[in-house]
Amino acid sequence: MTLQLDLRKSADKLRLSLDKAGVAPNIKAELIFDIDVSGSFEHEHEEGTTSKLISRLVPYGMVLDPDGKMDVFTFSNGRTSAYHVGTVTPDDADDYILRNVVDRVPGWKGGTEYSHVLERNLQHFGWLPTEDTIGSLISRFFGKEKSAAPVKKRSVVIFVTDGENDPADNVRTFSILEASERRGDQVYFLFMGACEHDVDFKFLRTIAARFKNTGVVIVRDLDGFVDLSDEEINAQLLGPELLEWLRS
Repeated sequence: MTLQLDLRKSADKLRLSLDKAGVAPNIKAELIFDIDVSGSFEHEHEEGTTSKLISRLVPYGMVLDPDGKMDVFTFSNGRTSAYHVGTVTPDDADDYILRNVVDRVPGWKGGTEYSHVLERNLQHFGWLPTEDTIGSLISRFFGKEKSAAPVKKRSVVIFVTDGENDPADNVRTFSILEASERRGDQVYFLFMGACEHDVDFKFLRTIAARFKNTGVVIVRDLDGFVDLSDEEINAQLLGPELLEWLRS
């Protein structure tokens, strides 16, 4: 059986789970997949575990995203490490991380800072201005060419990391999420802490407890997680808060 057929069946099971939870078929949200490319996560990328993970999440894009795609961002530490790899679809999901990320993206095997990629996510879907947008607004102020404001898109971000945020970046990360909540951005952040070692993910737990549009899932065995059934994965990811956000 081809991967595409498997993913289609997985998408059907996801749609069934959403139906049971009262999420109407016409409810849509753009999908982003953020993946940590810090040095400590190298093994999981190179052995293909995170490629399997992205394949298991592609059905969420198929069902929820208006275009049936999922945008992929990578990050480690520093602003330049927050990088838009592209989109993933059922047709090119196989070995996606191995083919497009490993040893190819800025910040490969760097440190861990959450804030820069979260900021890029919000810019990508129109909730924060980019440098290009700011430049266009300045041009319009001085009577130059007119340009349309970026479209603000309702979106879900699935953010996967294997480590704690650099403490020096905690305040900036918190500030970005706090400002997003204050603006009323229609974005839900689902943080996944994936590490078999003694990492508490205290900061992720703090974020999830503080903001209504953030959730956290801790995965201690990523190899085992990617081999779960569709129903088991959906049960772990579709928490009450995310389902309520989708219904709202």
